[in-house]
Amino acid sequence: MNKSKIKIACVENMNNNMFAIVRHLRYLGYNAELILTKEFSHFKPEADTFESISTDYIVESDFLNSDLLYTNQLKLNKFFSKYNFIIACGYSIAYLAFAKVKIDVVIPYGSDLYDLPFFEIQDVNNTYFNTQRAALAKYQRQGIENSTAVIFDYTNSDFEKIIESFNLKGTRYKYTCPFIFTPEFNWKNSKSIQEKSLLSCKMLEVREKFDFIVFSHIRQSWKNPIDIWSYKGNERIFKGFKKFLELTNANACIIVFEYGSDIEDSKKLIVELGLEKNVIWFPTLERKNILSMISFIDVGIGEVGNYSWVSYGAIFEFLCMKKPVIHNRKDSLYEKIVDHLYPMYSAANAEEVTQALASCFLNREQANEIAIKANEWYFDYAINKPLAVLTALIEKKGTILPFIYKKVNIILLKVESLVFFLKLKLKLK
Repeated sequence: MNKSKIKIACVENMNNNMFAIVRHLRYLGYNAELILTKEFSHFKPEADTFESISTDYIVESDFLNSDLLYTNQLKLNKFFSKYNFIIACGYSIAYLAFAKVKIDVVIPYGSDLYDLPFFEIQDVNNTYFNTQRAALAKYQRQGIENSTAVIFDYTNSDFEKIIESFNLKGTRYKYTCPFIFTPEFNWKNSKSIQEKSLLSCKMLEVREKFDFIVFSHIRQSWKNPIDIWSYKGNERIFKGFKKFLELTNANACIIVFEYGSDIEDSKKLIVELGLEKNVIWFPTLERKNILSMISFIDVGIGEVGNYSWVSYGAIFEFLCMKKPVIHNRKDSLYEKIVDHLYPMYSAANAEEVTQALASCFLNREQANEIAIKANEWYFDYAINKPLAVLTALIEKKGTILPFIYKKVNIILLKVESLVFFLKLKLKLK
């Protein structure tokens, strides 16, 4: 089969995940396109590569700009009818389901799975908002449940209950998605990445000033997290780092970012702990620059929250660049799910952060061995295996565009659309 004949749409680009997937697929010879919607500036393709970007495979779309129930279903359906295979995330799942576009693979990033499909009335007087939000939840769930596959790594027992509440018609593959384009970003390319980054001079200054650099680019979300899944345990990290300095007398710093809801509370805590000289703040940055910064550090810290996780962006960015990591992972949860886990330093509270930092600092050779083995695991489990799953699904579907199915689908959509808008008009009067 000619891979270039398979036209693939990767829709929405939260965390630049889809851009990385598009690049992987095109690298393998597939005709993949990135459909950009309402993206943050740091989640645009140019934020995720130092290379020049061809606009041939990047399509700007405004379909998320209108409220769901006022979206032109026929126009949206027609737009996606030219694609053989559709991969979606975020709000686009609901919009595609509403327009009767068949989603082949859903690759959630988080809230599109645990929040958007669930609706609770918050303002009984706002009929319009409630109608739109209820519909969004309905079609988000429908899009997830009717997709051919969902690729989402095993999480923890509490989060798995959310996933189990869906009536999935397709297969759930317990892998993370290959959300870093490793031909460009990997530890072997560190020198090249550093030469292209504008932040390398600053990182060299930090490297000369401190003997041990800790890096934590998770968002500041601990004082007032928007939900239980958004608590990152930043205060545990700062308190653990403080004790680590007292324990080892290390000439160390921790790099953090002005990103998240609790930046000011974190800054106040740092003053209270007397850490002003050891904490270096950066503004929200593009991932390409974050990866270049990681190439200079000694250890990375992810979430030290209340839940155990195997995979998420911050951790895999460390592993990709062959750096040892510290975060909350309870291995007993995954023994029957994952063949083997990457080695790391597990920490679920401030005391364990202190212990992990001390172990890493006092035994650099062991920390390096951990990083090497974790990097090998990363390429196998987080890049090669999910790409094998994804390409197998693409190859299985192939280039067939079921004309009769699409024709019938359009007719049904026209009828449903007319009936739907008549009902909606009456409801909102």
